[in-house]
Amino acid sequence: MTTPIYIRARNPDNGARLVRELLELGTDAERLRVVGRRIPADLPVAAKRWWPPALAVAVPAVIGALALPTLGVLLFSAIEPFSLLLLALVGAALGAGWQLSRGPRAQDPLAAQADALRRGELIIIADLDDAEVRRVEAQVAERHPEVLLLGPDPAGSPPFP
Repeated sequence: MTTPIYIRARNPDNGARLVRELLELGTDAERLRVVGRRIPADLPVAAKRWWPPALAVAVPAVIGALALPTLGVLLFSAIEPFSLLLLALVGAALGAGWQLSRGPRAQDPLAAQADALRRGELIIIADLDDAEVRRVEAQVAERHPEVLLLGPDPAGSPPFP
């Protein structure tokens, strides 16, 4: 059985160094993921660019606002300006609604780290076997005081049990 361990690197370059070290220590590259606004180049692990929630909704809304009036012009060739505006508003609503229907952001495990991600920090997720969790946590804490070891909870383990 595996346990995800979350590590927050305030500097993306330090995060990349930690990822490379975890790989050298024998962690399988398929068990490491990186999430951030600025992903360091040449990382040999899966990386996902993080988008702020407002931008994640705005992009599909803009696409819808441009696509629907364009489709209307292509289908009907001559459309009144008011109808184009109405199609743009409907397209924006459809695009935003589609994005919001994909799943609530509150269920995103990294929602607790949104402020850190917004500041440009990097979140490293290591899916480790239960037997190696303590060893890897100890090595990270000992060798990398510049990163914050959050533990199995993406919000960070509470200081007192």
